[in-house]
Amino acid sequence: MKSKNTPFKIIQWATGEIGKYVIERCANHPDFELVGCWVFTDAKVGLDAGEIAGVGPIGVLASKDEEMLLGLDADIVIYAPLLADVSEMCRILAAGKNLISPSGFTTIRDKADEARLIAACMKGNSTLHGSGIHPGFAGDRLPLVLSAMCREINKITVYEMVNMGEIGESPEMVFDQLGFNMDADLAAKEPPALLEIMSTIFFESIQLVADGLGMKIDDFQKQHEFAVAMEDTVIEAGIIKKGNVAGQHFTYSGIIAGEPVIVFETYWKTGGSTEPNWPYDAHCRYDVVVEGDPPMKMQLDFERLEHGEPGMLGTAMNCVNSIPMVVAASAGFKTQLDLPLITAVNAYRCR
Repeated sequence: MKSKNTPFKIIQWATGEIGKYVIERCANHPDFELVGCWVFTDAKVGLDAGEIAGVGPIGVLASKDEEMLLGLDADIVIYAPLLADVSEMCRILAAGKNLISPSGFTTIRDKADEARLIAACMKGNSTLHGSGIHPGFAGDRLPLVLSAMCREINKITVYEMVNMGEIGESPEMVFDQLGFNMDADLAAKEPPALLEIMSTIFFESIQLVADGLGMKIDDFQKQHEFAVAMEDTVIEAGIIKKGNVAGQHFTYSGIIAGEPVIVFETYWKTGGSTEPNWPYDAHCRYDVVVEGDPPMKMQLDFERLEHGEPGMLGTAMNCVNSIPMVVAASAGFKTQLDLPLITAVNAYRCR
C-alpha cells in the first residue's frame, strides 16, 4: 500500500504539451515526483526533463532507453504520445507499472487489444486507465453527473468548440495530422490522418456513457465536413492559405433503434473568415445538452491563460489527479465507472 508520506513516483512517456504540464506539476508539487522521462526524438535525449518543460533543471534526464526506464522504481507511467502503441503499453504494464493515458482507452473497442492489455496488467499486477478532457471528462463524466438529476433521458449531445488557431500544438500536429491547410479538393477525398483514430477514441467515450446509463448501443456513426479560408490566415502553427482547410466539424453518434442518442459535435476553427462560417466560437468550450425530463444544458468554458493552453492543462491534470485512485485500484483495466470520485490532489496548498 502506498504510504501517505511519500510522493507518487512518475515516469512521463512523451513530452508534448500534455507531458510538459505533467513534468511541471511534478516539479512544483510535493505529492508527485518525476523519476523518468521517455522521449520520441533523438534531439531530446540527454536533456533535463525540466528544461524540456520550461521549468528549469530537475535532475531527470530524458531517454529513449525503454528497458532502463521500466527498471526504475515508479508507481505510474503517464503515457501521452500522439499515437498510442498497444504493444508498447503492454510492455509497460507487464513490467509492473500502472499506466494512465489521455490517448483514449476510456473503454476499449478492440477486443483483441483489450485481451492483450488485461493480460499485461495481470502479469505485472498493474492498472490501466484512460483519462483526459474529451474523452475523459467533458464527454463522459459530465453527462453521467448530470444524469443523476434526470427522470428520463432521450438524447445527450456534447459540443466541443476550440479555436485551433490559438493553441500551441506543433505545425506537424496541426497541419500534417489534423489536416488544417489541406487543399480543399484533397481534403474532400482524403480525411485527416487522425480521423479514424479519433473516431475510435470518441466511440469508446460514447460507450462509457452508455454503460453508465444502462444503454445498449446498436451502431456507431461518424461524419466529417470542413470549412475553407476566405483569406490567408495566420495562426499559432503557421499560415493557412486562402481556399485551404481552416475549420473542421466532426459528428460522432451512438445509435439506438435507428436514432442518435449520444452525440459528440466537434467544431474546430482557426479564426478569420471561413465558408461555411459555423456559429460556434470559443477559445475552448464544452456544452453538454440533455434532452429529457428535466431538460438541461451545462456550459464549461475555459478562460485563456497568459501562458499555456487551458484545455491541455485540464487534460494533463485529470491524468495526474487520477493517480491516487489508479495506484490504489486492483490490477486490470479500470474505467471511470470502476474508480471512486476523482478530485484535485492537494491543489489548494500549492497555490
